[in-house]
Amino acid sequence: MFKMDMHIHSVLGKDSMIRPDEVVDLARKAGLDGVCITEHHAYEISHPFDKISRDTDFPIFRGMEYKAREGHLLVYGVNMGRGDMIPQMPMQHVIDWVNARGGVAVPAHPYQPDMFGQSLGDRILSLANLMAVETLNGSTSHKDNQAAEQAAATMNAGKIGGSDAHGPDGIGKTYTVFPVEIRTMGELIEILKTKEYYPASVRLD
Repeated sequence: MFKMDMHIHSVLGKDSMIRPDEVVDLARKAGLDGVCITEHHAYEISHPFDKISRDTDFPIFRGMEYKAREGHLLVYGVNMGRGDMIPQMPMQHVIDWVNARGGVAVPAHPYQPDMFGQSLGDRILSLANLMAVETLNGSTSHKDNQAAEQAAATMNAGKIGGSDAHGPDGIGKTYTVFPVEIRTMGELIEILKTKEYYPASVRLD
């Protein structure tokens, strides 16, 4: 089994307390085998993690968290920045754009209300060509995660877990369990398309 936290933010994205140089130690202490860094709005700002991954021989994958019109998407396998896709585009448009370029776009915490009390919610059920849904988010309520789980099951989509960590203690709180070791982004994209994985969380006493 290969455990990966699919949703982590660092200080590079300006909204987290996690330093890049502490991610690997924190991940290893949490029992993880790999992590995904998903800074908001821009892929390129997480580039220092490439060197950290090489120097530590620890799998660190770089994605991003994109703010679509209806909610947030985790984007893997596509080097997407503001020049490629301005914020607030329709979610289906972004999913299709990412799919066409060989990546995977995953609705993040789809039932978690934002500061205005709005969420993607059941509108997720109308999305097409969806590979996976984040059904276990470490910063989301059990009720909202359950709703995401039910939606993914209805849509026959894969289910991933990620901590959505913005602080050191959050890394590895929730994660995704894959059946095989993953060392490249290409391998991650291929296995995300298989749905042969599941979300999990640590037990909190």
